[in-house]
Amino acid sequence: MSELVNNKQRLRMFISEAVVFSMIFAVLGMIVLLTFRQILYRSADNDLRTAAYNLRTENTLPNPANFKTLSLLFNDKGNIVNFNELGDRSTPLAKIRMDKDGVNEIHNIRLNGSVYFRSVLVKLPNPVTDGVQTATYALLMENITSERQSVSSFARVMFVAFLAFTTLTIFVSWQLSQRYMRPVLKAWQQQQDFVNSAAHELKTPLTIIQNKLELLLTKPNAQIKDQYDGVIMALSEIRRLNSLSADMLTLAKAHSNMAVINREPIELATFINQVIEPYSEIAQLDDKQFTTNLAATGTVMFDRQRIHQLLVILLDNALKYTEPGQAISLETSIKNKQLIIAVNDTGRGISDEGKKHVFDRFYREDKSGSRATGGTGLGLSIAQWIVDIHKGKIVVEDFKPQGTTFRISLPIK
Repeated sequence: MSELVNNKQRLRMFISEAVVFSMIFAVLGMIVLLTFRQILYRSADNDLRTAAYNLRTENTLPNPANFKTLSLLFNDKGNIVNFNELGDRSTPLAKIRMDKDGVNEIHNIRLNGSVYFRSVLVKLPNPVTDGVQTATYALLMENITSERQSVSSFARVMFVAFLAFTTLTIFVSWQLSQRYMRPVLKAWQQQQDFVNSAAHELKTPLTIIQNKLELLLTKPNAQIKDQYDGVIMALSEIRRLNSLSADMLTLAKAHSNMAVINREPIELATFINQVIEPYSEIAQLDDKQFTTNLAATGTVMFDRQRIHQLLVILLDNALKYTEPGQAISLETSIKNKQLIIAVNDTGRGISDEGKKHVFDRFYREDKSGSRATGGTGLGLSIAQWIVDIHKGKIVVEDFKPQGTTFRISLPIK
């Protein structure tokens, strides 16, 4: 993935996370603020509803001595008729106008920019007269200035908290975008490497096969025995392609979770002896020493086919990278409910740098000899996957005084 695409993807992820988190906190803060305001106004609204009910049923006005609760009486023209009872409060209250469309509905009223009331307009069941004017409506009001100030203070606190949370969100979102992009970039790079390596591995045998077939076309009258070497080489490359395709398919299934592990009871000693029998004969034919130390016995639950494949990969590698006169050994033991399998050889060994990449796909430390040994560079990647699906561990170590050890630990019940 190019650096430009990488940065754009990271930026999109960062912006989306920051916006989503900020929106969540903003919505949550709004809900909390509205709930807080509703709780503070609930007491005033209940008092107003009670006073309105008493006024409609008993024609009883609230006590004028109550400074927090006020009653304004209006005539049909919308004029206040009880100025004399309001005293000093009459001047600011004179600005209030009656709205007949809002009868029995609770509204907010603000006076002088700093005094707030909750109010409800009630039509009087029995008009009230002072001998001069007749009141037909009453506006009941309750002072909520202190509640309003509390809501304003709480809103400021929420705003400061939102700014702090937004700052924190920006930092966390950036860190998360960096963190979440790592596996994406790693997977992308692995895919790129896999495609490039596969193309390279496929190109050579296909080129050889094409050249051999084109050569045969130039000699239509030749007999097979005359082109025996070319046919043999083409068949060898086809077998190599088949092996490479099978390994690539195995790894593709492994990383797409398509492969299924089928555990079944396996008698260890019998199973391992069956696997190593042909390799013992091959080692003898190649003038190589092959020894075993099978201390592990009993029955375990493993995927027979996959464990067989695992041992074949390791033994095949040991035979490929040892010379005549050198030794190969296989050891098994059980320690702390772990089956330990060690495949040792006294061959050329693996460098410290090679040990870091030996399980990478298509990695071969000695690329010049890969065609002679017939390797594809995928065997140890498959071996590691088999160990992983069995919840085990595989490591590569130096075998003293010379050679390599592949040590496997598999949990058993």
